Parts: sequence; structure tokens; C-alpha cells
Amino acid sequence: EMIRMPQKGEAIKTGVAGDLYVKIHVKPHTIFRRDGSNLIMNLSVKLTDSILGTVVPIETLEGKTLEVKIPPMKRAEEHLRVAGKGIPFDGGGSSRAESRGDLIIRLEIALPHKLSGKAKKAIEDLRTEGL
Repeated sequence: EMIRMPQKGEAIKTGVAGDLYVKIHVKPHTIFRRDGSNLIMNLSVKLTDSILGTVVPIETLEGKTLEVKIPPMKRAEEHLRVAGKGIPFDGGGSSRAESRGDLIIRLEIALPHKLSGKAKKAIEDLRTEGL
């Protein structure tokens, strides 16, 4: 982004100040990605939490903690949408002067690297149940 600030630059001794150009570089956020007024984030959840459901604390851009409920049997390709927790934008004729985009959470199912004997047996039991 380049911002032009008229007559805010250097001036010669008997002249008028020139224009100042400010170039802005925005670093990508470590958690959130912007899509218009929406924020998108990836959230890694354990396999058991994706099957049984859970509540996960998420820190917002403002530094507040938001409790997000992950419903049972939520798949990785499905997204969670938290309304009004995205980027503020001008409503453009809506009844409210200012609105916000949404927070979209993409689930990633984290599989364990190793299984204990007890966990392996439990998963084998699930396989016999048809899961």
C-alpha cells in the first residue's frame, strides 16, 4: 500500500514542500488470514474431540478469549463460522453503522504419532463396530 501525503515532504529553501509517499508493508499474521472482512484460521483438534465434540478456547485479534463449540462428528472438510468475529467494515447502507465479518475455522484432525497398546485395542474394537 502506498499513501501520498500532499505537501508533507521536504522543501527547498524558498519553495513549497513536496509530497511525502509512505509505503506500508503488512506482515502476515501467525494465526489468521484475511478474506475480505472474514478471518480464516486453521485449528488442530484431536481425533477424539472431532468425534465426541468439545469446547476450544481461541484468542481473537483483540486478545480476548472466545469459547468455540466443536459439535460431535465434525469432519475436517467442514468449517465452523463464528458470526461477527472478523474484521470491522462499513455497513454500506445497513441499519448498523459498523458491522464485522465472520471468523471461519477450518478444522484439522491431528492424528497421534504413536498409540499405546490400550489405545490400539480400543481402536480395533471400534473397527469391529464398523467405525
